[in-house]
Amino acid sequence: MFTYIRWLALVAAVLVGPTFLAGASAQTTGYRFTSGGSAPGVPFELSGNLIILEVRVNRSKPLHFIFDTGAEISVIDPQSARALKLRTKGKLKLDATGGSVQSGLIPSVSLSVPGVEVFNQALATIDLDAFAPLFGFKIDGIIGHDFINNFVVEIDYASGVMNFFDTQGYKYHGAGESIPIEIVDKTPYVRGRIVLDGREPIEGKFEIDTGGTGILNLNTPFVNKHKMLETLAKQTQGKMGGAGGSSVTVKAHVPAIELGSFAIRNPLVVFAKGTEGSENSTEYDGSLDNGFFSQFKVILNYSGSQIILEQNHRAFSRDLSGLEIVADPPRLRTYVVNAVEENSPAAVAGIQEEDTIVAIDGQPTARLTLRELRRLFTQPGQCVLKIKRDSKTIEVRLFL
Repeated sequence: MFTYIRWLALVAAVLVGPTFLAGASAQTTGYRFTSGGSAPGVPFELSGNLIILEVRVNRSKPLHFIFDTGAEISVIDPQSARALKLRTKGKLKLDATGGSVQSGLIPSVSLSVPGVEVFNQALATIDLDAFAPLFGFKIDGIIGHDFINNFVVEIDYASGVMNFFDTQGYKYHGAGESIPIEIVDKTPYVRGRIVLDGREPIEGKFEIDTGGTGILNLNTPFVNKHKMLETLAKQTQGKMGGAGGSSVTVKAHVPAIELGSFAIRNPLVVFAKGTEGSENSTEYDGSLDNGFFSQFKVILNYSGSQIILEQNHRAFSRDLSGLEIVADPPRLRTYVVNAVEENSPAAVAGIQEEDTIVAIDGQPTARLTLRELRRLFTQPGQCVLKIKRDSKTIEVRLFL
């Protein structure tokens, strides 16, 4: 059974190789729009609750990159780097959820999305094979701060497009709410509040992390300081992790998360208990992840020290089943239940973790990609799943 450990953060902690670092610091990052002062309508896929962009490295064929505001530096998978004949010229030690990880460093590449190319980008090399089961396809890299910082970026989750604007002269004309942010060591932070039963809202400093799949993750010192676990009436044990490994957590629904005048009701929050890696940091209190921001239209304006949120008035397709499904490597055509949300249609139907979904309405799932399988769970109705559980094969009826 493959256990998926999701990526939470990528924070450059120690740079090894001062000669390379001095050269990299001297480089000037530039960019060029194909036309005018913007790159509008850049398509993305929301897969596994993360933003997947098609990115070209040195004008290569399009590659799959995660758009991650929590990554200080962009990343490429070593196998993808070798295929592009990119060579490392330095080393990094990166602090991530669960511990630290060593990385190579590739200087002076260009990264482009439709409509704009950014030059003189450095890439960390990290094995990203662990992501493939979440998406059902290989992830080649991660877009981080040094790319994002060049632009004002609009993320329209409902439409599945991003717009990149020149920071000079950008003016916002919408009806959204501007919320102050601060950038510390290439990482954006915002102040928000968590509401617990019977208590006043607790304010914290949260990383803006579109590279996290959840809604809100709280660091161990913040959890302990406010004695949060004593407040939670119903909680379950879990794990979270990243490139540095995994650590123990508690998961529970809370009354609300508040950011500016917006509130997300009854969200599932992850309370860290680990003492290694970024979840043990006292420099910030946790991370607001893509599961939070995907409920809005988001404008990231680092140069203006603000994030703007617009309420999403257009619904977009979401998985209604309550299933977290991963594709079993190496072929990625066997689909295993990694988690079942409490009180969801899948839980009511009796589906369990480690069940293998063999067929849906008589159609073998081996003929489907993971995204095609997930799409079948976005429309209300009912379906019959054939499931392999241990040595038995059973059928369950799922009402969405």
